[in-house]
Amino acid sequence: MTEKSQTGSVAALGAIVTGALILQIASTIIHTVVPLRLAVEKQPPLLIGIVGSAYSLGFLLGCFAIPSLIRRIGHIRGFAVFAAVQSVLALSFPAMPVEWWGVSRFIMGVAAAGHGICIESWISGQAPSSHRGRIFGAYQILNRLALIGSQIGIGYVAIESHDIFLIASAAFSLALIPVGLTRTRAPESHELVSVKLKTLWLQAPAAVVGCLYVGLMGGVLTNVAPAYGILIGLDQQSAILLTASIQIGALILQWPIGLMADRIDSRIIMLGAATIVTLAAAALGAVLFAHAPHAKLWSYTLFALIGGCSVALYTVAVTHAYLRLGQDQAVGLSAGLLFLWGTGAAIGPIVATGFMQVFGPQALLAYIGLLSAGLVGYLAVRLLKKPPAASLGSERSTRPPSMPDIGPRPR
Repeated sequence: MTEKSQTGSVAALGAIVTGALILQIASTIIHTVVPLRLAVEKQPPLLIGIVGSAYSLGFLLGCFAIPSLIRRIGHIRGFAVFAAVQSVLALSFPAMPVEWWGVSRFIMGVAAAGHGICIESWISGQAPSSHRGRIFGAYQILNRLALIGSQIGIGYVAIESHDIFLIASAAFSLALIPVGLTRTRAPESHELVSVKLKTLWLQAPAAVVGCLYVGLMGGVLTNVAPAYGILIGLDQQSAILLTASIQIGALILQWPIGLMADRIDSRIIMLGAATIVTLAAAALGAVLFAHAPHAKLWSYTLFALIGGCSVALYTVAVTHAYLRLGQDQAVGLSAGLLFLWGTGAAIGPIVATGFMQVFGPQALLAYIGLLSAGLVGYLAVRLLKKPPAASLGSERSTRPPSMPDIGPRPR
């Protein structure tokens, strides 16, 4: 690669990463404020879940509908269109009844899928192959730091004011600037090769169940947890910190869990992590029920553990699937796993808030605990039926750690 092409690649990556980080700030504002506002206005928990699921459904639809549009108009125009759509929709929330917020969230989900495809395929196309993993890793860390910083910042803003939606709209528009100013050509778009879900289930059932689990957990932790804090009596700043602790836990545990996935049978890692989540949910329920001293601090700590041991499992599930099916089907495999994750993210908020509607806010912990216990039981049965191969550990230990490039970003 010549010095000129290297400079061009760095400039293109700088432009798209900067735009992506600004988008993350804007998206986090909407993700956090919408459920908070619904909870503050004492809307039914089920409505909060429906609005959250609407976004995930839109994202799921976008994964299928958007790639052909990007191939037709290109990455830069696609990025601009999706940012403009989200900027306008951010302004729609103060202008419409809360019962219709799900419509805006659905369309924003479609646009977010477009952004995800643009950003991740752009980085894949521009990053040198020898540095792609490290570039993706750095991007994911910066992305999660932007998410955490945005969440904490919202704690100091009056969410009852319409100004917060103006700020989000402005941020969506600002994301256009670095991408619009880049002079480097975006990467070419290629046809996708699909991997059938039946094949995926037959070859790597633990990966299928793992991705569904992460979606069922992630959709709830993103779209319901902010409202949960308000519903159990926390003030705005405390509820925001509770939500941010989930992402802090995921940030801290993502690398060590991914590192273990290169050395230990992925099913064992998922089993251990799901067990920790089950115990953490039970412990948190006991702390809150007994009104234990420093209950708020315990809540932050245990939610960080829940977030870190559940959200980070997507990487483990993908690693397991790649090991079973091979790298030659990487693109179609990623699409299939993302579909499973999106399906779980669409279903989870409705189920969790349905529990909360009937049994009260603490039913969220029951949802987390039961779901995680179910994964523990399934993986235990799988390991008994099909123990780790004797050669698996040696095979993993002879190659350097390899993290899958593309996974669902916090959205």
